[in-house]
Amino acid sequence: MPVRSRKWLALAVLLLSMLIVMGLATSCLASEEGVPPFPDIAKIGWTAVNFFLLLAILYKFGFNPVSNMLEERTNTIESSLRHAEELLVEVEQMRKDSAAELAEARREAQEIVARSTQIAEETKNEIISKAEAEATSMKNKAIAEIQAEKEQALSELRDTAATLAIMAAEKVLGRALTDDDHQVMVKEFIKDAGDLLC
Repeated sequence: MPVRSRKWLALAVLLLSMLIVMGLATSCLASEEGVPPFPDIAKIGWTAVNFFLLLAILYKFGFNPVSNMLEERTNTIESSLRHAEELLVEVEQMRKDSAAELAEARREAQEIVARSTQIAEETKNEIISKAEAEATSMKNKAIAEIQAEKEQALSELRDTAATLAIMAAEKVLGRALTDDDHQVMVKEFIKDAGDLLC
């Protein structure tokens, strides 16, 4: 039932109740004994005229303001309900947005952690590779230095051995060797000593 129909129905019931009460009250007041044995039609008619006149005055000056007030109140309540529903929708949307932003932040944090882990792993591998390369380089350099020192020591040993051999040969032969003799002996000795040392 629409709101306007309910208002009219309530007003009609109220007016009918007032008419009955006023008619009985008028009859009781007009009678000297309390309740008259038979109601006076003129009094009831006059009461009805008064009632309808009062009803017309109330309708003219009271019904529209009351009706407007009730309508404004209804509109206010409906507006408040609409506003509450809009707020509820906004809150729900904000909750969904917050949940989406939180999920996005978690995803970004996981990506940052994954990137950091990957960068750390790559840095570790790079440091290990550099360390291995430096160790290999140092090892090769040390081997080369050892080999060079070995060659130098062998060369010095051969020269010393050759000189000693020449001195020994001069003592055994009892004469000084010539340069040609000296070179031949050195070559032979180096050849023999080199085979023995290597």
